[in-house]
Order: sequence, then structure tokens, then C-alpha cells
Amino acid sequence: MDLEFGPSEDESADEDLMNETAAQKRLRLAKNYIDTLQHAGDDEIGYDAEDIDRDNIADRLKQDALEIQGRLHRHLTETFQFPINPETAIKTCRGHNLSATSIAATDNGLYVYSGSKDGSIIKWDLKTGKKLHIFPGGRKNVENFQGHTDHVVCLAVSSDNQFLASGGKDKKINVWSVQDNKWLHCFKQQHKDTITGMSFRKGHNQLYTVSSDRTVKLWNVDELSYIETLFGHQDSITAVDSLAKEHCVSTGGRDRTVRLWKIVEESQLVFRGGGFIRPKKLNKDEPEEPKVVATPGEDGGVVMKEKKDPSFLEGSMDCLAVIDEENFLTGGDSGTISLWNVNKKKAVFSMPLAHGYHTQPLDYTNGEAQPGGGVETPYWITSLASLRYSDMFVSGSWNGTIRVWQIGKNMKNFSLVSTIPMAGVVNDLQLYQPTLSKKTVLVAAVGQEHKLGRWLRIKEGRNGVRIVELSAKSKGEAPEESEDDEEAAKDE
Repeated sequence: MDLEFGPSEDESADEDLMNETAAQKRLRLAKNYIDTLQHAGDDEIGYDAEDIDRDNIADRLKQDALEIQGRLHRHLTETFQFPINPETAIKTCRGHNLSATSIAATDNGLYVYSGSKDGSIIKWDLKTGKKLHIFPGGRKNVENFQGHTDHVVCLAVSSDNQFLASGGKDKKINVWSVQDNKWLHCFKQQHKDTITGMSFRKGHNQLYTVSSDRTVKLWNVDELSYIETLFGHQDSITAVDSLAKEHCVSTGGRDRTVRLWKIVEESQLVFRGGGFIRPKKLNKDEPEEPKVVATPGEDGGVVMKEKKDPSFLEGSMDCLAVIDEENFLTGGDSGTISLWNVNKKKAVFSMPLAHGYHTQPLDYTNGEAQPGGGVETPYWITSLASLRYSDMFVSGSWNGTIRVWQIGKNMKNFSLVSTIPMAGVVNDLQLYQPTLSKKTVLVAAVGQEHKLGRWLRIKEGRNGVRIVELSAKSKGEAPEESEDDEEAAKDE
């Protein structure tokens, strides 16, 4: 009996993909995208696929087109119920032995990943908060280990929910399969220092990574290949973020610059921070009450004088959040949050002491106490996250709260809306709406220590992940959307 062995179905499919033309590829990707929209609202996130008709898909396609152009701005902050009830709204996920340093959630709203200083990555069920899988860390300097052998510092998930990327102190970039919970590839001996941030381009599997070696690198995760390196920062790069355009934004730490990298044009825009900023009111409705302190007067008397909030020099720009293709936010060690526009070299608006300040006790020198009082020190901004294409963002520090902010309709200022109790150092945040879902989720990586060092230790903090589901004020309330916020600003 003659047996003929032909190519398998998988091999035939791979060969077809290799031979397809550019037009066939665009058609295939469009069909896959529409199919994803039809099946994204499954029962796991509370929607029935039969309820999603052609009109809904057309609306979503239109919305995505406006987002890519940077013309869609949703005014959502006022639709949420604040303050939240911490006992019912916050889920706590514990599993890391050391501080949680990074967070990344899938766009479909099913999973969230957390990285830690213990070298492990944990996959959680976003809905229930249960632990689904652990990618363990290895011992330091172990070669050919499929994972991390030192602190995990940053995570990113691709927008098609296929890949998870991770980077850390061991200078490696690991790529994992979201569906199969498998290690796929490791990029090593590329970055020369700690990998501090990474971001997937929206709608593509192009990965941007930044490092303390002062470089930005681009990767093609589909082909597991290196693309190019971008130079320009003069100090350790601390964060990177991106959206749909082939651009990325990075913060340069102590060089106090933000750089917008235009990949195709092979150019960069430089935005300079730093300097002293005069304190402002956190909330526009907050009454102005001067602070009065007792100071020694003449003849041993006491004189009451007004005390102004201290101002601090911005020494480092540490975190970043992109709002849309034209606006982004930065935060740093001076406690200042700044709002930027790509058309202006200086910040449009800055909020100093966004998380307040505390008095650091003075140390003893040679066994003798220093003069009474202490050093006034701001709470650094350790993390930022925006609800993309909307007027809402959140910030984290270690003062015991996550703060919720609302951006003005003219994109020229912002004010404090509410606070969410959160003990410990908030090392990373992500605020987003899962695909075709009206619920809004905030996830936070919290630890006792800062992700990049051991400068402080918050004993009250608990290492792990916090999941906060924000509830709307009333059911069925549709968010207000503006197709072009710039026109609205001109009208004002």
C-alpha cells in the first residue's frame, strides 16, 4: 500500500501567509478585526455577541478612526460615582514575595499580569482576582533560563492580546504567549542596563523599550526581530508610552526632557521640564485659607505669620501617560504633574505638590541631634495612567492615596476629583475600558518599596495587585463625546 505524506494544514496555512500580497494581507486583517469586534462581547465580560449588530460595528470602526486621528475626546469623569467604597470596589490580589513593580492588562478585559522584584510574573483573572498562572523567576546570573533572573521592572501586552513582553534588571526582554502561558523568545545583550519601560504600538505588534543605558529600541514581535535603536537622551530613560501612530514618547529622568520620537520621519521633538513651579490649588472649588504659623518675635514674644507652601526644583521626570496623539502627562520627583501638547515646547499646565509633601526628620550627626524641625520633602509622582482619549487620569505616590483628576474641556488645565485609599508605594497604574465594555477598570501594582530602588519602605503597604472597578452614576448614561476638542477650545 502506497502512503503519500503531504504538507500538514498548519504548514499550508503558513505558506499561504508567506505568499499573500499586500492587498490580500489588508483584506485578511480587516476581516479578522471585524470578527474580533463581533466576538469580543462574550459572556465572560457580560455581553452577548448576538446583541452586537452591524450598526454597533460601524460605530466602533468610526470611533477607532477618530482615535487614530486624535480627534475623539470623551468627557467621562463626571459620569463616575466618587468617592468609591473601598470595601466593595477594591479587590486585593496577593502572591508576590516582594514589591509589585509593574502591571499590564489585556484589552479584552480577561487577564492582568503583574511583575515583581522577586523576578516572577503572575497572571490574574481580572474579573475574579484569582491567580491563574505563575512565570517563576530564577537565580541571578543563571544562563539560558526561560524567564527573569532579577527584578521585573516593566510589562506590556499587545493590543491583539497575543503577546506579553517583560523587561527588568537582568537587561533581558522576554516575550510570552498570552493564550498558551508559554515563553517564546528572549532578546538579550541588546540593552546594556536595566530595562525601565516598554509599550506596544496600538493595533500593531511593534514594541518600544527604554533603558537606563539612555537608548530607545524598536522590535518586531511578530517576527521576533530587532529593528533599530534611537539615541538622544542624556540620562537614564525612565518611561515610554505610545498609541496608534508610529510615534513614541519617552521621559529622560534627570536630563529633564521629554522626547517625541517620529519613527518614519527619523526625527524627534524635545520638550524641556525642570525649574521651580509655584504651588496651586488642587481643586478649583477649594477655598483659599492662608496657613498661619507661630514664629519668635521681639522681646521673646510670638508673632503669627503666614506660611506658604514650599516650592521644589524638578530634578527628575520619572513617569508618563499619553492621553491622545497630541497631549500627554508627566510626573517626577518634585511632586509635579505637567500637561503637555506636542505643539508647545513648554508644559501647558503644571500642578506642583500634586500629592502633597511631608516633613522628613533630620538625621543625627556625630551623635548630636540637628536643630528642631525637619526637611520638607514632596511625595514623588511614582506612576501615571490616563483613560485614553478622555478627560480622566490617575496618579500614584506613597502618601496613601491614588488621586483621580479631570482635564478641562479646553485641554489646558486639570483639577482633583477624588482620592482612592491605597497604602504603600504605587509603582504602576493602568486605567482602561475593556473592548466593547462600558465598565472602567483601574489596576495598580503596589509594594512596600519603590520599583527602582530601596530609598524608602512603607511598612503599612502590602505587596500585590489592586483591582478597582469604577461604577457609573446611573445605568445607561452615555458618555459625551467630542470629535474635535480643538474646535471646542476655539469656541471658548
